[in-house]
Amino acid sequence: MKSEIVELAKKIRSIYEQGAAEGFSLFMGSFQFPKNSCEGASRVFAHIVTRRYPSCKVHVVEGYDQPVDDRHYWVLIDDLAYDLTCDQFSGFSAPILGECSNPLIKKYSDLELFDGEDIFQNWSPGERYDKLETLGYVEHYLGQT
Repeated sequence: MKSEIVELAKKIRSIYEQGAAEGFSLFMGSFQFPKNSCEGASRVFAHIVTRRYPSCKVHVVEGYDQPVDDRHYWVLIDDLAYDLTCDQFSGFSAPILGECSNPLIKKYSDLELFDGEDIFQNWSPGERYDKLETLGYVEHYLGQT
């Protein structure tokens, strides 16, 4: 199942890159993807995985770097790390897809895990991000692959 999830992650990453190239404004940071896009990309990816693979244990991780008051988000699926936006940071040239850990945990070490309905349904990003339109956009293009 890991290989299927890795392929799904690659497709979703490609959809976000396409949206950025088109200037699609539904998701925060879309014009700079992968910069400033980690929370939305992580939550959409985790939500889709939860629906497609209900037997998987899925968490969205919010890592917090207290000294600089900064956050970064990634996904754990069956204890493997998936970070679709880690290449916004120096030292990363590609997303993390199904690895045992995320090296960014050293910087973003104060962790909070979200699972179940807290991944997407109970998430309230506010007016800055239309989560349902974004999900529809991603699912539309996933249906074409």
